[in-house]
Amino acid sequence: MWHKVRELQLKGLNKTQIGIYLGVNRKTVRRYLNMTMEEFVKKQSSHRKYRLKLENYEQYVRANLEEYPYISAARIHDWLKECYPDFPRVCNRTISGFVERVRKKYGIGKKVETHKRNYEKQPDTPYGEYAQADFGEKCMRTENGKSIKVYFFAIVLSRSRYKFIYFSRRPFDTGLAVYAHELAFEYFGGRPQKIIYDQDKVLIARANMGDLILTGKFQAFVKEQHFHPVFCHKADPESKGRVENVVKYVKTNFLTARIFQNVDRLNEEARLWLERTGNGKEYGTTHRIPLEEFAQEREYLVPYHGTPHSPGGEMKEYHVRKDNTVQYRGNYYSLPCGTYRGGETTVWLHETDGCLELYNKETGKLVCRHDLCELKGKTIYGEGHRRQRNIGAQKLAERILIYVSYNREVALWLENLQRRKERYYRENLEVILRIIPGYDKAILTEAVSVCLDKGIYNGESVKSLCGHIWKKKMRESDVGKNPASRTQSTGLVKTYNEIFRNNGKV
Repeated sequence: MWHKVRELQLKGLNKTQIGIYLGVNRKTVRRYLNMTMEEFVKKQSSHRKYRLKLENYEQYVRANLEEYPYISAARIHDWLKECYPDFPRVCNRTISGFVERVRKKYGIGKKVETHKRNYEKQPDTPYGEYAQADFGEKCMRTENGKSIKVYFFAIVLSRSRYKFIYFSRRPFDTGLAVYAHELAFEYFGGRPQKIIYDQDKVLIARANMGDLILTGKFQAFVKEQHFHPVFCHKADPESKGRVENVVKYVKTNFLTARIFQNVDRLNEEARLWLERTGNGKEYGTTHRIPLEEFAQEREYLVPYHGTPHSPGGEMKEYHVRKDNTVQYRGNYYSLPCGTYRGGETTVWLHETDGCLELYNKETGKLVCRHDLCELKGKTIYGEGHRRQRNIGAQKLAERILIYVSYNREVALWLENLQRRKERYYRENLEVILRIIPGYDKAILTEAVSVCLDKGIYNGESVKSLCGHIWKKKMRESDVGKNPASRTQSTGLVKTYNEIFRNNGKV
């Protein structure tokens, strides 16, 4: 560039023409022309050093990063503002860049805060003592290409690894879970002494501070079959890793790329799969075939002499109305706002123990639960199901309160305004927000205080009053400079009364 600028100057071009030709500023051309070759080389080889805005806090940041390597830049920023009241106002990118610079300078890597769990190989349990059970779900393709979700119950005998699975088209409730247990006991020809579960709402009604209370149907089933249910800690799937592996095995081996025809056909295919693969192949950990091991464990199981009965009161599909409710037996039961997504929106409905349970058809998760109403024509709302109104207006009011530093009188005036003029609440707030750039918070606070004393709740009144208060202050400042102009402010009270009278007519 330096040589090109001088070459063009020798051809007779002035600085402006050289700048246009090279696409640089005219001042840049002049700077190159005033440099000698030695000055240019020296300038290019030198590096400017800037003083970091946060360099005084480097040791504090370093000490915290060394003690807490996993800490985020946002948390460091908050600590700096807490410990240093005079901490400069900087953007988030400045903090992130500075923290990253300190990490690289002192070699402090960002580690993830983890609590390592110590594992040990568990010994094999005695034959017939333990089993593990769990629920799973997976989407399948139908013959016409549609996607549907199927739900399944899986149980595995801990010693022999002998498995059983049962599929359902609808989510599992307590009755269906009991039926799946009975099918499993019939398949095994007996039952184990103890079964390990998650803390699932299908089986547990309330946690009760550790004294778990089972659902009514499951409690009756446990007493009838005389086995002991064991529940793992909450959010601890590794405590029953064998059945977790079975659930994963069913999803990745049996269900993958399988076409759904109907649930009875799927259950029949599952039984054949168990015979040839699930229970018929060598188990990876024990290097034994579960079917052969089960021949020994069967003798230790408690005999099962019952007959599985399909549960009554199965879940049914109900259409969701536009107002996010479901009509059932002459009443309307609410769903969370946004549940309705078109005329084809449906949910699973199940009535149990005087309650009405509504399940998401796609995920199978419990959406809400209502007490069953015996009257007719009632609308039963769930907690948080009503549409929140004035959300946008509340944000506008928050902006006003922030501007006046949450003045109590302004907050009270806004509260009264919302109560008295709910339909025009937003319009009044918009009027006040439009005048904020023109007046400081002292003028706005004074105007609102006067309106509060007079019982006036109108944004235009506040606007007019702000203008007159500002003029009053200007006049008072002129009075200090020119005593002869003191008589100009005597009509301000009459002006206030005129404003209130006009707004009263509105």
